[in-house]
Amino acid sequence: MVIGSLTFLSPLALFGLLALPIIWLVLRITPPKPLDQVFPPLRLLAGVNKEEETPNSTPLWLLAFRLFLGALIAIALANPILFKTDTDTRRPIVLVVDNGWASAGNWPAMMREAEAIVKQAVSKNQTLAIYASIDVNEMNATGFAPASEALRRLNSLQPLPYEPEREVLAQRLTKTNISKAHTVWLSDGVNYGHVNALSAILKTSAAQKIYLPSTELSPILGGATKESANGFISTWHRLDTKSLRSHTVAAYGPQGRVIARAPLQFNPSGDTAEAQFDLPAELRNRVSQLRVEGIASAGSVVLLDDSWGRPLVGLLKGSDSNTQPLLSEWHFIEKALSPNADIYKGDLDQLIAVNPAIIFMSDRARTESADLVKYVEDGGLLVRFAGPKLAKRSDSLLPVTLRSGDRDLGGALAWEDPKGFAPFPKNSPFFGLAAQEDVFVKKQIMARPSAETDANTWARLQDGSPIITSASRGLGRIVLFHVTAGPDWSGLPLSGMYVQMLKRILPLARATTSSVSNNEGDWTAGRTLNGYGQLGTPPLTALTIADADFANTNASPDHPPGLYRQGMRRQALNTVKDPQDYKLLTGNGLVATPYGERKPKSLSGLLLGFAGILLALDVLLSLFASGRMSLPLRKSVAVLVAVTSFALFAPSDSFAQSGIDRMNDAQSLHLAYIVTGKSDIDSMSRAGLEGLKFELNRRTTIEPGGVRAINLETDPLDFYPFLYWPIQRDAKPLSDTAARKLNAYMAAGGTIVFDTQDQDRKKLFGNQAHPGLEIVSKSLDIPRLGPVPKSHVLTKAFYLIQVYPGRYADGKLWLEADQRGSARDGVSAVIVGSNDWSAAWAKDDKGRTLAVIENDIPRQREYAYRWGVNLTMYALAGNYKADQIHVSTLLKRLGNEDAEIQDTPIEEPQK
Repeated sequence: MVIGSLTFLSPLALFGLLALPIIWLVLRITPPKPLDQVFPPLRLLAGVNKEEETPNSTPLWLLAFRLFLGALIAIALANPILFKTDTDTRRPIVLVVDNGWASAGNWPAMMREAEAIVKQAVSKNQTLAIYASIDVNEMNATGFAPASEALRRLNSLQPLPYEPEREVLAQRLTKTNISKAHTVWLSDGVNYGHVNALSAILKTSAAQKIYLPSTELSPILGGATKESANGFISTWHRLDTKSLRSHTVAAYGPQGRVIARAPLQFNPSGDTAEAQFDLPAELRNRVSQLRVEGIASAGSVVLLDDSWGRPLVGLLKGSDSNTQPLLSEWHFIEKALSPNADIYKGDLDQLIAVNPAIIFMSDRARTESADLVKYVEDGGLLVRFAGPKLAKRSDSLLPVTLRSGDRDLGGALAWEDPKGFAPFPKNSPFFGLAAQEDVFVKKQIMARPSAETDANTWARLQDGSPIITSASRGLGRIVLFHVTAGPDWSGLPLSGMYVQMLKRILPLARATTSSVSNNEGDWTAGRTLNGYGQLGTPPLTALTIADADFANTNASPDHPPGLYRQGMRRQALNTVKDPQDYKLLTGNGLVATPYGERKPKSLSGLLLGFAGILLALDVLLSLFASGRMSLPLRKSVAVLVAVTSFALFAPSDSFAQSGIDRMNDAQSLHLAYIVTGKSDIDSMSRAGLEGLKFELNRRTTIEPGGVRAINLETDPLDFYPFLYWPIQRDAKPLSDTAARKLNAYMAAGGTIVFDTQDQDRKKLFGNQAHPGLEIVSKSLDIPRLGPVPKSHVLTKAFYLIQVYPGRYADGKLWLEADQRGSARDGVSAVIVGSNDWSAAWAKDDKGRTLAVIENDIPRQREYAYRWGVNLTMYALAGNYKADQIHVSTLLKRLGNEDAEIQDTPIEEPQK
């Protein structure tokens, strides 16, 4: 409930004001007439003139005083919050809101400021105009309007994946008279190079203010990505160079799953950092996008397209593999493919084992093996070449039906001259390539004419005969060159056109569909980014991009950033083209204010304190009026009231916050995590435990009071049942103080939950020792560890489980090999895993999950919550469920000889 600059957080308490009439009636009630009792001696006073003053009600001044006291208490219980007024209430307001991609990371703070300004204008009956820096829906057309209408417009704004159009906005503002207005610019903190025009217009207003986000919240922008010997390197840029910042870059595959993560560490004064990914070729080529974790902005996403990566190509060995290599067919294919692909040569069994993206098969190596057929039907791409063997006998792995024999052009007995290539059709991946005039075909395998052959033809000779055909087979595709792979039948292998044609075939292995569409050469939006960097359906306003214009096209409302398609080809239009074009925005002559300065002041304590003083004053007035207070007592009470008043109105900061927290932690249960110093990891740890706290409150009788961030150097550890520690590979050794406190904590019965969060890395490189865990554990008294047994208490502490998933589900869980827990009620002092549990538990304040999980098993997130509940129960209650194994014996001792309970292993969710 908002009244001007005053907000009531508990407005229902204001219903207490309805009790004031009842208080009025109670205080006005006349006491009952006393009973008459005859006392004979009073007869002597019968003649005395008596003037009685019998009050029949409470005095009006006292009544008003007590009603005021009751109203004050009701208002104080409504928890009133006073906000500072930031705008001139006498002037109309012009609110300028940046809603480009850089606003996404700070959008909640921007909207809080905007809503406060609009609500204040509503309470003051001011007129207000809202101008968005990207105005797709022409929201600014009406100019000034009553502030009550502005809130609806404000709620329709969202961050968009484009740069703000500040020059266009400046032109729109010139059409509005802002000379008498108070202008407020809620900026995204980024200078895109065209800010002067807007600043100049805003300076013409009567008063100006610009809000700037903290430089530490400035976006991280994606740059170039290049291949390395062991993987690839991604370059990132930042606008702020004064702070130490560390992030994590995640590499995602086509289905939105994380393939790998790499640290990103900026030097104190540097604006560029690199993320090094060590990945084998088959995984490297699956990467489709890179994201900075913890930053929800389209500018912090790099989309990769068909030009990225070097697919693994298999060359099927034939009978000529070891004879005259420079004249071999594979010599020419290798030379053409080597600039754009990694090549692996071997027999069919060897190729199937490494699962290349494409298999090239020459005429001499041809085979109809069932393994090759399965490879194609499961989604593989087979590129084969014609030759004498195919001319003599056809087979089943062909895109079109062939005629027997070959066609000889330009030979001694031939009737026709060699033919050149015709222009490539629009339904061909070669469309756009220029057919070289000096490339001729002397001999070819002819396709049987049919409508199917025409539809499956990618290239023709000048006489119209098919020279390259292709067709889908199952989930895969077969491509046939109707000439040999070497120069025996044509000059194609000796030309630059050969390299370009094979280069265009390579991306087809990553295409999600086996069909080829005709889009007349334009690029059509397939999936596009929103302002938060999430891929989705393109907006209806998205237009196609001509092939010749794509390289010079920037992201805009007409051409949103995302992945564009031209048939089977795919090209990325990223939000940021050159990160060096962006700088931090300064005030530029306007009054600059950081977001978050509008700190509310709670009046609840002040009003309750004042009500307490008035209540004490009411008691004193009653005592004074009755004459029951002597002078010394009056002085003592006055001193007491003065001391109480000072205590009530003294600033709350005089109490040490840490002391209050420790008192709360001692009185109620709190979950805790150990801070790492990395903002993205620590924020995910907090969100994870907040999500677990929510589930514990919802599912069990455990009611955690909150989540604490633990600094091992300064904070006590005694109050927490377990400490969640997201241990990193670059973890530093523990200090003597931290090691001593952790050892004492474990000895007293506490549990440390180490989460290395690197199960994705273990899938690639095996169970290598974790360097961070190795460094930290050297100083700790950690007992011998072993995998968790299937009958362990953890599997039945609350839920019956046999899996312990987080973001990943494949990691093993390790704890003390001695299930007696070193005499700590069976609770292990150490639990170690790698499944990134906090990511699966994490929720925001509205109960929405925050992180994408791998979904290695069905209902993975639900099992992650169950594991978290069991972990908390185990840490709190120990082995109280372990005695279930003795239930059978206990029942038999009670006389039920047939009673038997079996500890049956629980069935794991199937992958």
